Amino acid sequence: MRVARIDIDELFDGPTEVTEEFISMVAGMDSASPALKVYAERVGNGACRWCDIESSADPVPPEVTEMKSSPLFIWNWTPESPHTPTSPPAGSWLPPEPPTRRSRSSETVVGPSDWPDEFKEHPDDRRWY
Repeated sequence: MRVARIDIDELFDGPTEVTEEFISMVAGMDSASPALKVYAERVGNGACRWCDIESSADPVPPEVTEMKSSPLFIWNWTPESPHTPTSPPAGSWLPPEPPTRRSRSSETVVGPSDWPDEFKEHPDDRRWY
């Protein structure tokens, strides 16, 4: 339906910007490469995004190379390496906060976390129920 609504003259007035809508429309065409169709399915499942097609698709669909090298298309997406670790800004590292001690609701609660470290003060063999 989207293909039927496209004004052909509008496409050739100037370069076409490659947007998510445009590339998903290209992926839906019968002439789309199998790699582009597979990637479109992954996008549809939420596994990846169109803007990451250069770094996430394996293999990269031939349509990507064609659109990037053609003067008829404007490719605004830049590939980002998915394995590049991001470091925090300088001075923003803070040591982890120490764990807070749980407040006791009642002194009748006894369990391993409430026992003192000295063995002689551990509870005896009484049942606690």
